[in-house]
Amino acid sequence: MKDFLEKTLRQSVSIEKTEYLNDRLPLAFRGRYWFYKVETNGLSWIAIKPKNDASLVILRKDRAKIEKVAGLNCAIFLDSTTFYIKEKLVEEGIPFVLKEKQVYLPFIGILLSNENKRDIAPVHLISFLTQRVIFIAIYEKWENVTVSEAAVKLGVTKMSVSRCFDEIEYLNVDILGMKGKSRVITVPADIKKLWKDIQDVLRNPVISRYELTENVQLEKKAGISALCEYSLLSDNEYPTYAVTKKELAETGIKKMKQAHPGEEIGCVVLELGYFVDFENKGLEDPLSVALSLTEAEKQDERINISIKEMLEKYVW
Repeated sequence: MKDFLEKTLRQSVSIEKTEYLNDRLPLAFRGRYWFYKVETNGLSWIAIKPKNDASLVILRKDRAKIEKVAGLNCAIFLDSTTFYIKEKLVEEGIPFVLKEKQVYLPFIGILLSNENKRDIAPVHLISFLTQRVIFIAIYEKWENVTVSEAAVKLGVTKMSVSRCFDEIEYLNVDILGMKGKSRVITVPADIKKLWKDIQDVLRNPVISRYELTENVQLEKKAGISALCEYSLLSDNEYPTYAVTKKELAETGIKKMKQAHPGEEIGCVVLELGYFVDFENKGLEDPLSVALSLTEAEKQDERINISIKEMLEKYVW
């Protein structure tokens, strides 16, 4: 880090590992960080380097605590991080040094110094294609899959997949890495933890719900009907089918008679933003099923038990 800072700042930099803060901070901090006393152009400051991966929430809170205790400006030394975390650090004015890539030290006037920086558009809502990429990667246990390989697997253009990789990077989904100069997707062994970590960025794949008076007998099942196929749960008196936005016009669903409140339902059709045909059985994939259920359906304890059974058997 010393050589990189001296090269970037064009000045002599002194970095010395220190333990003088250990007695003034909670014991947990010793296990989380290495501490450094840094001097640049006569100005002293503190740097912390996480020993393991740390979330943005923890970094933000701990840095503020350390800065207050030390009475000095505090920056974060990072060997690697995501575009999302970098953007948030800059947005919140939190100083950091990303080894060999980026320096942001506002307290000494270095607002942003970049090397090999790529611009990634902000993502406010994950796209259906990106969610599909993530789920297929999980089911197929991708390892070091490049943009080109993913495009072939999904049958879409490399440009589309590249945008998905950008979204995954921005949203800090922990499946993206580097192999040489290429970005690759590798799914971690603990899929259950990954699923828990990405809950906040995923979206309900259901665009519209149609309750029809007649059973249109479509080939693909979704929602509760798909869940019942994956578990021992009994289905409703009517089936729940799936259509994609592209297929909706072909089926003529919008022109069919919809059931009014209190009227008998013949079937439910869910218009989905994407459809992953799990194991080629005409069933909405398990992870998407878990996201597709209504809040009322998820209040049913039997349904929650069935979801856990489904995920344990087919995903974890």
